[in-house]
Amino acid sequence: MNQSPSQTTHLFTNRQITAMLLPLMAEQLLITLMGMVNTFMVAHVGSYAISAVSLVDSINILVIQAFYALSTGGTIVCAQYLGQKKTGHAIRSAEQTLFIVTAAFCILFDRQILRLIFGTVDEEVFNSARTYFFYSSLSYPFIALYDAGSSIFRAQKNTGFPMAMSLIANIAN
Repeated sequence: MNQSPSQTTHLFTNRQITAMLLPLMAEQLLITLMGMVNTFMVAHVGSYAISAVSLVDSINILVIQAFYALSTGGTIVCAQYLGQKKTGHAIRSAEQTLFIVTAAFCILFDRQILRLIFGTVDEEVFNSARTYFFYSSLSYPFIALYDAGSSIFRAQKNTGFPMAMSLIANIAN
């Protein structure tokens, strides 16, 4: 039996989808804004600092997007388990989305990573980039934790709390 498009039953109403999407879009805007704020904060230090922040932020964006992609996968798995009322499986899936190895890797191999990605840059820019990369990589475990946690909230149809946490992180920054 074929249903006409007007008779199709949807899982979510447009209002529910909008209520979930607006916080997600605001959260992504806040994440992007944080990199811009970092550049503004070092603008008075000099061109070497601005260059360093610009170089390292491209790595930060890559790492953050990797965390986000992994947490999105975790969201899907958790949501499926929650939908099946398998809370124990959902909890184990959420735990598996948490990993902190990336920060230690970036701290230990900062010089090699920066040289590999950027090749030869001015020594002052390189030294400033290493300093900024060190402090940025200290935040990676917390970003991974945030992404995994926010994915769990999203799996429970709560997108407002992760957006509020992103706003607090931007203010703290």
